[in-house]
Amino acid sequence: MNNKNRRAFLASAAAAVPVAAAALATGTESKPSPFKTCPRAVGGPNAARFPQVVVEDQHKRKAWFYEELLHDKLALVSFTSVHGERDFPVLENLVKVQALLKERLGKDVFMYTVTTEPYRDGPNALKKLAEAHQARWRFLTGDVQSIREVLTSFNVRGRLSGLVWIGNEQTGRWIKRPTQQPPMAIAEVVARLSVGKNHKPFLVDRHSAEVGISKHYRRDSQAATTSSEG
Repeated sequence: MNNKNRRAFLASAAAAVPVAAAALATGTESKPSPFKTCPRAVGGPNAARFPQVVVEDQHKRKAWFYEELLHDKLALVSFTSVHGERDFPVLENLVKVQALLKERLGKDVFMYTVTTEPYRDGPNALKKLAEAHQARWRFLTGDVQSIREVLTSFNVRGRLSGLVWIGNEQTGRWIKRPTQQPPMAIAEVVARLSVGKNHKPFLVDRHSAEVGISKHYRRDSQAATTSSEG
Protein backbone atom coordinates (compact mmCIF):
# COMPACT_ATOMS: atom_id res chain seq x y z
CA MET A 1 0.00 0.00 0.00
CA ASN A 2 1.55 3.34 -1.08
CA ASN A 3 1.53 6.44 1.12
CA LYS A 4 -1.42 8.01 -0.69
CA ASN A 5 -3.63 4.93 -0.29
CA ARG A 6 -2.50 4.47 3.33
CA ARG A 7 -3.51 8.02 4.22
CA ALA A 8 -6.94 7.59 2.56
CA PHE A 9 -7.55 4.32 4.44
CA LEU A 10 -6.60 5.79 7.83
CA ALA A 11 -8.80 8.83 7.23
CA SER A 12 -11.85 6.72 6.41
CA ALA A 13 -11.25 4.45 9.43
CA ALA A 14 -10.95 7.42 11.75
CA ALA A 15 -14.19 8.86 10.46
CA ALA A 16 -16.01 5.60 11.06
CA VAL A 17 -14.97 5.26 14.73
CA PRO A 18 -17.13 8.11 16.14
CA VAL A 19 -20.19 6.85 14.27
CA ALA A 20 -19.81 3.32 15.62
CA ALA A 21 -19.12 4.61 19.13
CA ALA A 22 -22.20 6.80 19.07
CA ALA A 23 -24.37 3.91 17.94
CA LEU A 24 -23.12 1.72 20.78
CA ALA A 25 -23.58 4.48 23.33
CA THR A 26 -27.19 5.16 22.35
CA GLY A 27 -28.11 1.53 21.76
CA THR A 28 -29.27 2.31 18.22
CA GLU A 29 -26.97 -0.06 16.42
CA SER A 30 -29.12 -1.75 13.81
CA LYS A 31 -29.55 -5.50 14.06
CA PRO A 32 -31.09 -7.65 11.35
CA SER A 33 -34.42 -9.20 12.24
CA PRO A 34 -34.13 -12.98 12.74
CA PHE A 35 -37.39 -13.36 10.81
CA LYS A 36 -35.68 -11.95 7.71
CA THR A 37 -32.26 -13.59 7.75
CA CYS A 38 -32.84 -17.20 8.78
CA PRO A 39 -31.98 -19.50 5.86
CA ARG A 40 -33.94 -22.55 4.80
CA ALA A 41 -33.93 -25.13 7.56
CA VAL A 42 -31.48 -27.98 7.24
CA GLY A 43 -31.31 -31.38 8.83
CA GLY A 44 -34.97 -32.41 8.70
CA PRO A 45 -36.16 -35.20 6.41
CA ASN A 46 -38.39 -32.83 4.40
CA ALA A 47 -36.59 -29.52 4.97
CA ALA A 48 -36.22 -29.06 1.21
CA ARG A 49 -39.92 -29.58 0.62
CA PHE A 50 -41.64 -27.47 3.26
CA PRO A 51 -41.01 -23.71 3.25
CA GLN A 52 -39.07 -21.82 5.88
CA VAL A 53 -41.43 -18.85 6.10
CA VAL A 54 -42.84 -16.84 8.99
CA VAL A 55 -46.42 -17.61 10.01
CA GLU A 56 -48.60 -16.13 12.76
CA ASP A 57 -51.17 -17.91 14.89
CA GLN A 58 -54.49 -16.75 16.34
CA HIS A 59 -52.67 -15.43 19.42
CA LYS A 60 -50.35 -13.32 17.24
CA ARG A 61 -47.36 -15.52 18.01
CA LYS A 62 -44.95 -15.75 15.09
CA ALA A 63 -42.91 -18.83 14.18
CA TRP A 64 -40.84 -20.31 11.40
CA PHE A 65 -43.16 -22.76 9.68
CA TYR A 66 -40.76 -25.65 9.18
CA GLU A 67 -38.07 -24.99 11.76
CA GLU A 68 -40.39 -24.46 14.74
CA LEU A 69 -43.69 -26.12 13.83
CA LEU A 70 -42.76 -29.24 11.87
CA HIS A 71 -39.12 -30.14 12.38
CA ASP A 72 -38.67 -33.15 14.67
CA LYS A 73 -42.42 -33.17 15.46
CA LEU A 74 -45.49 -35.32 14.86
CA ALA A 75 -48.05 -32.98 13.35
CA LEU A 76 -51.51 -32.87 11.81
CA VAL A 77 -51.91 -30.10 9.25
CA SER A 78 -55.33 -29.13 7.91
CA PHE A 79 -56.63 -26.27 5.78
CA THR A 80 -59.73 -24.10 5.91
CA SER A 81 -60.81 -20.48 6.18
CA VAL A 82 -63.51 -18.52 7.96
CA HIS A 83 -65.63 -18.37 4.80
CA GLY A 84 -64.60 -21.81 3.57
CA GLU A 85 -65.71 -23.41 6.83
CA ARG A 86 -69.28 -22.40 6.00
CA ASP A 87 -69.19 -24.18 2.66
CA PHE A 88 -67.07 -27.20 3.58
CA PRO A 89 -66.80 -27.60 7.36
CA VAL A 90 -63.86 -29.61 8.66
CA LEU A 91 -63.27 -28.30 12.17
CA GLU A 92 -66.12 -30.16 13.87
CA ASN A 93 -64.57 -33.48 12.85
CA LEU A 94 -61.05 -32.39 13.77
CA VAL A 95 -62.21 -31.37 17.25
CA LYS A 96 -63.22 -35.00 17.73
CA VAL A 97 -59.66 -35.99 16.79
CA GLN A 98 -58.47 -33.48 19.37
CA ALA A 99 -60.54 -35.31 22.01
CA LEU A 100 -58.90 -38.61 21.06
CA LEU A 101 -55.38 -37.21 21.37
CA LYS A 102 -56.13 -36.11 24.95
CA GLU A 103 -53.00 -34.99 26.84
CA ARG A 104 -50.71 -35.73 23.88
CA LEU A 105 -51.92 -32.58 22.10
CA GLY A 106 -49.32 -29.85 22.42
CA LYS A 107 -46.78 -32.21 24.01
CA ASP A 108 -45.72 -34.79 21.45
CA VAL A 109 -48.49 -34.27 18.87
CA PHE A 110 -49.22 -30.89 17.34
CA MET A 111 -52.20 -29.73 15.28
CA TYR A 112 -52.18 -26.80 12.87
CA THR A 113 -54.88 -25.36 10.63
CA VAL A 114 -53.61 -23.09 7.86
CA THR A 115 -55.98 -20.55 6.36
CA THR A 116 -56.47 -20.74 2.62
CA GLU A 117 -57.43 -17.06 2.58
CA PRO A 118 -54.60 -15.15 4.29
CA TYR A 119 -55.67 -11.91 2.61
CA ARG A 120 -58.92 -12.13 4.59
CA ASP A 121 -58.21 -14.20 7.72
CA GLY A 122 -56.06 -12.35 10.22
CA PRO A 123 -55.22 -13.58 13.75
CA ASN A 124 -58.38 -12.08 15.28
CA ALA A 125 -60.68 -13.79 12.77
CA LEU A 126 -58.93 -17.12 13.27
CA LYS A 127 -59.13 -16.74 17.05
CA LYS A 128 -62.91 -16.34 16.85
CA LEU A 129 -63.11 -19.37 14.54
CA ALA A 130 -61.04 -21.52 16.91
CA GLU A 131 -63.01 -20.43 19.98
CA ALA A 132 -66.33 -21.09 18.25
CA HIS A 133 -65.30 -24.74 17.80
CA GLN A 134 -63.37 -25.08 21.08
CA ALA A 135 -60.28 -25.95 19.07
CA ARG A 136 -57.14 -25.85 21.21
CA TRP A 137 -54.57 -26.07 18.43
CA ARG A 138 -52.84 -23.33 16.42
CA PHE A 139 -54.54 -21.62 13.48
CA LEU A 140 -52.01 -20.08 11.10
CA THR A 141 -51.98 -17.09 8.79
CA GLY A 142 -49.32 -14.75 7.42
CA ASP A 143 -48.51 -12.68 4.40
CA VAL A 144 -50.07 -13.93 1.19
CA GLN A 145 -46.85 -15.12 -0.45
CA SER A 146 -45.67 -17.04 2.62
CA ILE A 147 -49.00 -18.83 3.07
CA ARG A 148 -49.11 -19.58 -0.64
CA GLU A 149 -45.75 -21.36 -0.28
CA VAL A 150 -47.12 -23.41 2.62
CA LEU A 151 -50.26 -24.36 0.67
CA THR A 152 -48.25 -25.29 -2.41
CA SER A 153 -46.00 -27.58 -0.37
CA PHE A 154 -49.11 -29.55 0.62
CA ASN A 155 -50.60 -29.43 -2.89
CA VAL A 156 -53.53 -27.30 -1.73
CA ARG A 157 -55.24 -25.45 -4.56
CA GLY A 158 -58.09 -22.99 -4.10
CA ARG A 159 -59.74 -22.13 -0.81
CA LEU A 160 -61.13 -25.58 0.00
CA SER A 161 -59.18 -28.70 0.92
CA GLY A 162 -60.63 -32.00 1.98
CA LEU A 163 -57.41 -33.53 3.29
CA VAL A 164 -55.54 -33.51 6.57
CA TRP A 165 -51.84 -34.34 6.44
CA ILE A 166 -50.36 -36.35 9.31
CA GLY A 167 -46.58 -36.53 9.43
CA ASN A 168 -43.66 -37.38 11.67
CA GLU A 169 -40.61 -35.28 10.87
CA GLN A 170 -38.46 -37.49 13.07
CA THR A 171 -38.89 -40.25 10.50
CA GLY A 172 -39.96 -38.21 7.47
CA ARG A 173 -43.20 -40.17 6.94
CA TRP A 174 -46.39 -38.35 5.93
CA ILE A 175 -49.87 -39.78 5.32
CA LYS A 176 -52.97 -38.02 3.96
CA ARG A 177 -56.51 -38.67 5.14
CA PRO A 178 -59.86 -37.09 4.22
CA THR A 179 -60.83 -34.56 6.88
CA GLN A 180 -64.32 -36.07 6.97
CA GLN A 181 -63.01 -39.55 7.71
CA PRO A 182 -64.08 -40.97 11.10
CA PRO A 183 -61.94 -39.36 13.82
CA MET A 184 -60.80 -42.80 14.93
CA ALA A 185 -59.23 -43.44 11.51
CA ILE A 186 -57.30 -40.17 11.66
CA ALA A 187 -56.15 -40.83 15.22
CA GLU A 188 -55.03 -44.29 14.18
CA VAL A 189 -52.60 -42.75 11.69
CA VAL A 190 -51.15 -40.72 14.57
CA ALA A 191 -50.62 -43.94 16.51
CA ARG A 192 -48.93 -45.62 13.55
CA LEU A 193 -46.58 -42.71 12.93
CA SER A 194 -45.71 -42.34 16.61
CA VAL A 195 -42.41 -43.68 17.88
CA GLY A 196 -41.50 -45.25 21.19
CA LYS A 197 -44.17 -46.06 23.76
CA ASN A 198 -46.89 -44.26 21.79
CA HIS A 199 -46.48 -46.34 18.63
CA LYS A 200 -49.37 -48.68 17.89
CA PRO A 201 -50.01 -50.42 14.59
CA PHE A 202 -53.71 -50.25 15.46
CA LEU A 203 -55.75 -48.51 18.13
CA VAL A 204 -56.80 -51.70 19.84
CA ASP A 205 -58.70 -49.96 22.60
CA ARG A 206 -61.30 -48.43 20.28
CA HIS A 207 -64.10 -48.64 22.83
CA SER A 208 -62.28 -46.45 25.37
CA ALA A 209 -61.48 -43.90 22.69
CA GLU A 210 -65.09 -43.73 21.54
CA VAL A 211 -66.28 -43.36 25.13
CA GLY A 212 -63.81 -40.50 25.55
CA ILE A 213 -65.34 -38.66 22.60
CA SER A 214 -68.87 -39.18 23.97
CA LYS A 215 -67.91 -37.83 27.39
CA HIS A 216 -66.19 -34.82 25.80
CA TYR A 217 -69.28 -33.81 23.86
CA ARG A 218 -71.68 -34.57 26.70
CA ARG A 219 -69.64 -32.32 29.00
CA ASP A 220 -69.55 -29.51 26.41
CA SER A 221 -73.28 -29.83 25.82
CA GLN A 222 -74.05 -29.60 29.54
CA ALA A 223 -71.79 -26.55 29.90
CA ALA A 224 -73.53 -24.84 26.99
CA THR A 225 -76.96 -25.57 28.48
CA THR A 226 -75.93 -24.22 31.87
CA SER A 227 -74.53 -21.08 30.27
CA SER A 228 -77.71 -20.40 28.28
CA GLU A 229 -79.92 -20.94 31.34
CA GLY A 230 -77.83 -18.49 33.34
